[in-house]
Amino acid sequence: MNSIIRSRVSNLGRLRALIGLTLLSLSPAVKAQSPGPYTLGDLKALERSFVDLAEKARPTVVAVRAYQVRTLGEDESKVKVPISQGSGFIIDPNGFIATNGHVVENADRVTVVLSDGSQFDAVVRQRDDRSDLAVLKIEADNLPVVHWGDASALRANQWVFACGNPFGMANRDGQASITYGVVSAIGRDMTDRITENPQLHYYGNLIETSATINPGSSGGPLFNVDGQIVGIVTAIETSSGVNEGLGFAIPVDANTRRILDTLKGGQAVRYGFLGVSVDDVEPPPSRRVAETRRNRGARITSVSPPDGPAGSAGLRPDDVVVEFNGVPIDGKDQLVRVVGFTPVGTEAVVKYLRRQVERRTTVKVGDRFELLTGNDRPR
Repeated sequence: MNSIIRSRVSNLGRLRALIGLTLLSLSPAVKAQSPGPYTLGDLKALERSFVDLAEKARPTVVAVRAYQVRTLGEDESKVKVPISQGSGFIIDPNGFIATNGHVVENADRVTVVLSDGSQFDAVVRQRDDRSDLAVLKIEADNLPVVHWGDASALRANQWVFACGNPFGMANRDGQASITYGVVSAIGRDMTDRITENPQLHYYGNLIETSATINPGSSGGPLFNVDGQIVGIVTAIETSSGVNEGLGFAIPVDANTRRILDTLKGGQAVRYGFLGVSVDDVEPPPSRRVAETRRNRGARITSVSPPDGPAGSAGLRPDDVVVEFNGVPIDGKDQLVRVVGFTPVGTEAVVKYLRRQVERRTTVKVGDRFELLTGNDRPR
């Protein structure tokens, strides 16, 4: 049975047919349109571009180690016990580093090793459970930073490069490992498979990649061929405990950068909340829907608290939300994501179906933390 590992200590498949690729098996019509077989010069040019990318990307990637301080013996001496290791990347030249939240969870001490081998004590500036992201701070300046990309431009089968600290290989010298592969799929909803508490953690809209990812890779960047970061490595699915070609990364887009900016500022991230549990809608018995495999809308399975945003707006179980604040909803993961990134306090128009009749209501978006815990202030 497969399991998901958020690789704190805890594909890129190989480019299969480039070497020796010819057009002998192609039909005459395809041959006429093709430039001809790849040459050794083409392969060397491709190799040089991969080498250049690695040389530019590596200095922005760091190794991260987390420790707990424990008291031992009658003399109550203090020792650091390693509890986790992972990866990170530099987002500000003045020593700000992004990583996965689970890499530094429950840590008393954190150390960071830069690409030149220099080691620093790090402070957890802020950590966010919902996104599984954290920002660290070290006392350093003039550091090289990643170049931001946009995961919304990614397409399946594009090349990507994972860079990080698998199995702690970069703990001593800081030299991150880099592997390459393709985008296997986009928009993977893995929340139910990765976490036992979907109200606390969200792992939706992930990038699936064949790039080799192993325990210790978590928190490292996923680059495109232009050397821009498009994802943050966060998990693998495996039956053996190591890479089997199913790696997942948080997409880097405007929302992700907003979260990191908030954490960098030492602030807690606020997420919009409706107060509902939702599921995907089974497609109706229509040939058109069956062919496109589109599950339109998100079905409300429960409303809680009863006086929360959804309950106060009159939404009920079995209502199907088809549009939220002007955004068409194709499934539960999209609704969770769109609501979560809607500013708290927004008055949003919700279109929904009740017994196949379209209705609309206005919902005042609440604060996820406050409504789930009853506290006045998020942590």
